[in-house]
Amino acid sequence: MNTRKLWIQVGVLFAVVYLALLWARPMITPDEARYGAMGAEMLSIGEWFKLRMVGFTYYEKPPLGTWCIAASIGVFGHNAFAIRFPCAVASLITAIAAGSVARRMTGRREAAPLAAMVQLTTLFPMVIGTVALLDPIFTAFTSLTLAWFFAATQEQRKTQAIWLLLSGGAAGLAFMTKGLLAFAIPALTAASYLCWQRRWKDLFTMPWLPIMGAVITAGPLALLLHQAEPGFWNYFIVVEHFRRFANPDPNQHVEPWWLLMLVLLGGSLFWLIVWPRAFNSLRGVASIAHGFRFCLCWIVPPLLLLSLSAGKLPTYILPLFAPISVLVAVGLLRWREGVKHSCDSGTRIVLLLLRVLALTAFVLAIIDTHTIGIPQLWLAHAAPRWVLIGIALLTWSVLESFSHRTTQPMHWLARSMWIPVPMLLALQLLLPDALLATMKVPWQILHNNHAALMAADHVVAIHSVGHAVSWSTGRTDLLIVGDPSEFDNELKIESEQGRLLSLETLMQRIPQWTSNGTIVLALETDQAKMLATRFSKLVRSLQTDRDLTLLVLGAYPDTSPTRP
Repeated sequence: MNTRKLWIQVGVLFAVVYLALLWARPMITPDEARYGAMGAEMLSIGEWFKLRMVGFTYYEKPPLGTWCIAASIGVFGHNAFAIRFPCAVASLITAIAAGSVARRMTGRREAAPLAAMVQLTTLFPMVIGTVALLDPIFTAFTSLTLAWFFAATQEQRKTQAIWLLLSGGAAGLAFMTKGLLAFAIPALTAASYLCWQRRWKDLFTMPWLPIMGAVITAGPLALLLHQAEPGFWNYFIVVEHFRRFANPDPNQHVEPWWLLMLVLLGGSLFWLIVWPRAFNSLRGVASIAHGFRFCLCWIVPPLLLLSLSAGKLPTYILPLFAPISVLVAVGLLRWREGVKHSCDSGTRIVLLLLRVLALTAFVLAIIDTHTIGIPQLWLAHAAPRWVLIGIALLTWSVLESFSHRTTQPMHWLARSMWIPVPMLLALQLLLPDALLATMKVPWQILHNNHAALMAADHVVAIHSVGHAVSWSTGRTDLLIVGDPSEFDNELKIESEQGRLLSLETLMQRIPQWTSNGTIVLALETDQAKMLATRFSKLVRSLQTDRDLTLLVLGAYPDTSPTRP
């Protein structure tokens, strides 16, 4: 199988796994609704350097990721596919960058599409790559930064300068997506690699051109952003970086040091099972030692740095999966070329396990899962979903068997890349909505009350659904009640502080607001029922979906006949 056919396979794989079902899963709040609402608002007001979230000044991230989402909304419309499309494309770019490293590591063109396919079919990159977050976009630029730096380390001086400038340019764009981590991960990786290779002179001479490239790409954008939002960079650097790293507040995800290592292992499914086989094939091979070391430097030092941070999220390690994909692809290629038969006893055990699990899923589609202690996973249509799981597992076993029927190493690898696809597709249709609070997927209740939300004189929401209300209505004049969370931007802008209400203040204002208009409140169910009881004469509508309730209040017009 030639390289061109393998790249075509990469394109088909991307279309099937990343694009085909990009629309199918409901948006998850607050993250997807936040970035969707920000992109839609930016597109609506036409101010590309004004950072706004539901009308609030929002200084948590630079604007490049929001630009991408806003542009996608402009092309594809106001829907889930549009806000996720830039992240899917960014995932493809990351896969291509991984392929570039694999090709330079081995000197073999066919290694590039193989590494790209491993990256595209690894669980964590695939899941995050089909969600509207900034991390996939940031990861794409960071992966390009490191792939181009690695290219520079393999080139002569004139060509090396071009690669270094490109590497720095990509880092500048990563910085404009998510901040200083765009420099920390590449710098730590590059320094570790150059030290390991004992290239002491390059350690001091190579950084200058990447710095220049970063200034060229990020400098003008940073200056324009400063002109539009003078307080942005001070807040973003001091609060969102140094404070988050050293002493995060409760909203900044304080987690144990080992969390990211656990995510790295779990997120490496479905390729984790072949790690020992792949890595053993890479040990002690002089011809690929430079690439092997570079990938390890891309994984281990950044992982240690991120694990030291007091505040951390699983998505922080997304850039570390690209070098893992390179090592897996190259290792499997070397292993398969060194054996006559790829179907060993371990593979037969896996095939048997898959078939047993498929049969179990079909059985669970028939029986009541509550009787055997399995919690309810879906609010409706559980049986078809268990059948879908069974079909995916059975298809996985069929593809596994099919891959071992060929004696050609390259054909085996090309077939193996499709083995995870059935489960990856099924996962996009298996969102366990029964385990999620309604506030995570509030779209049905918002749709049912859309007319009331649009017509209301005041819309009041708790912070966890504020983004969703704005996305579904286009309104940016919401009032936030209770804990403001990220809506309290610490900037103390007077007009914005007035939109943050305590529950007591809200109860004081309800009589005034309802005297000549209506209020729609999107609240936790207990809060909404308490207000409905207290203002029972003003209740026009009350609709509850588990933990979320939409309450419409307003004085009824006097319809009594007028006396002469």
